[in-house]
Amino acid sequence: GRNAVEEALRSGRPIDSLYVARGVHGGSLGALIARAKDKGITVKEADAKRLDHMCANAVHQGVVAVAAAKEYATVDDMFRLAEQRKEPPFLIIADGLEDPHNLGAVLRVAECAGAHGVILPKRRSAGLTWAVGKASAGAVEYVPVARVTNLAAALNELKARGVWIYAADMDGTCWCQADYTG
Repeated sequence: GRNAVEEALRSGRPIDSLYVARGVHGGSLGALIARAKDKGITVKEADAKRLDHMCANAVHQGVVAVAAAKEYATVDDMFRLAEQRKEPPFLIIADGLEDPHNLGAVLRVAECAGAHGVILPKRRSAGLTWAVGKASAGAVEYVPVARVTNLAAALNELKARGVWIYAADMDGTCWCQADYTG
């Protein structure tokens, strides 16, 4: 509901995204939308049926905040972790990964492979919801996850910091034949 979302925004709680009733943007809801955007929170429109489902049919007053199951890290946090382990940075970048179960699986793989973190775009990506936490089988507690506004800019920053970038390509070299040194 509107008061609960207002208090969550005021308290500084990490909010992944804000869903608002399609076509309703006036009054106190408009103020909530503006405040969320000021804090860099993604605002999405949804129909009333979806909002009802998200809240298990509780009264939502046209707004639902999806809070992160865990606070997001920064890319710098990932570099610090690599430095603490005395290892070159090993980061997984997932673009367009919208299914929470798939993100959970990526986090499990990242933990098992010793990755220092997972980088996601802020938009068009699953967030750290309870479903991701459950699907990750606990890996979400150990693998830092960062959200970036611009994935291309983040890749350029990583290159500038000396990180080698590898990408999956259906027509590329077989992954087990590539040299991942460095």
